[in-house]
Amino acid sequence: FDGLYYSYQGNCTYVLMEEIDHTIHNFGVYIDNYHCDPAQSVSCTRTLTVKHESQEVRLKTVKLIPLKVEVTVNHVAVALPYEKYSMKVYKAGINHVVELHRLKINVTYNGMAFTIRMPYSTFANNTQGQC
Repeated sequence: FDGLYYSYQGNCTYVLMEEIDHTIHNFGVYIDNYHCDPAQSVSCTRTLTVKHESQEVRLKTVKLIPLKVEVTVNHVAVALPYEKYSMKVYKAGINHVVELHRLKINVTYNGMAFTIRMPYSTFANNTQGQC
């Protein structure tokens, strides 16, 4: 959100972004990393989690080559494309995309990298975490 680059090399779960005031949309994005090479201090992404209201979407990297991502909603595996309420999850090329139409939010994940796009007008001064 601020245009800066952050390194996520810990063996833990990071709060990428969440609302300060959770009563508005209860929206948050989290990333779970693990040390994938014991010889180096490098981390790989295990899971990207998007929470919104009562739904929790997990994009779990099962295999990097070839890329295999498991998608669950509220801990239940789902087939893509998936749509419920104002949330849509689908594949676009190598990316897995989580869209929240009503909030104009777009989160992409390809097993190694992610992007979060959201409107400034809705979330200005109401975010915390690595953002």
